[in-house]
Amino acid sequence: MIGEMLTDQEARCHGLRERKKVRTRQALRAAALERARTQGPDAFTVEEICADVDVAPRTFFNHFPSKDAVLFDWDTASLEELAAEVRARTEASPLGAATAVLAEVSVALTTSPTWHGQMELLRTHPELHPRIAHVGRTVEQTVAQALAERDGADTPATAHRLAAAGAMAVMQVAVAGWLADPAGRPARRVYGDVLAAAREAFAALPD
Repeated sequence: MIGEMLTDQEARCHGLRERKKVRTRQALRAAALERARTQGPDAFTVEEICADVDVAPRTFFNHFPSKDAVLFDWDTASLEELAAEVRARTEASPLGAATAVLAEVSVALTTSPTWHGQMELLRTHPELHPRIAHVGRTVEQTVAQALAERDGADTPATAHRLAAAGAMAVMQVAVAGWLADPAGRPARRVYGDVLAAAREAFAALPD
């Protein structure tokens, strides 16, 4: 499941080489988040991150295309896992499939130490919100494309794009609601309540 991929990628890897790659990627991201938190998001270099992890800069660029990407971007493996989960869903509607998968993502995010570190960085550096918005668009596009492929199409139709956008909106509202009271209701319960509210809201659309 995508939730497992996000929270424990290493456990899913087969072979020492793949596990080492996951550990290195996670270590680079953790080092970058710590540098961004203590020095500011633009005040550190790739070389400093690599020194923290004891790898060469070329290793960094094997995992991330840029310094900006290391802070927030989903890696290729997680995006591929997300797409596979969407393609495997059997719900009749694209929206049903998308919301089912993103429910699992919302739960996984709220239990991820990395994600909590990213949220803390956003709270102290709100100028980074465009970067996280870019990640959201990438996830949405991945979901839309996977929905199209699930339905035997090469490119997303309007229904696939609406489903991806709607499911992303539900997840974002649910995560924001959970963040407002982390000690309150579990993330899955919050997501379910937001999904119910979304059903009611969309049912009220004018003809």
